[in-house]
Amino acid sequence: MAKILVIDDEELIRNYFRHLLRSLKYDVMVAPNSVDGCRLAADPSVNLIISDLNMEGELSDVDLIRELRKLRPDIPLVVISGYPTHERLQECEKLGVSEFITKPFELTFIASVLKRLLDEATADHT
Repeated sequence: MAKILVIDDEELIRNYFRHLLRSLKYDVMVAPNSVDGCRLAADPSVNLIISDLNMEGELSDVDLIRELRKLRPDIPLVVISGYPTHERLQECEKLGVSEFITKPFELTFIASVLKRLLDEATADHT
């Protein structure tokens, strides 16, 4: 079972992903801020990270993405945002973000993106 880490400062979004990912039979870890997110991202059993781009705290915006990439350059990273700008999208692409998803999003879309990324990551390691 793949383990997915969700980093988001909105409790509603964390709960949504927790419920959604468990229903899709994924193991789920959640972090309410960038510091906890980075700590949990260092866990080698994490197979994919979903992170909000617009969070309050020590690391925000693309700084968090940079740090996550330093910690885990080897796994898929999905960034979600309600207010993406062209510049942010370009910066995320440069940092190797696997997928950028704009809020609001649909259940079936999220499920298909995660399956594709995890399948690709598994294929890359065989």
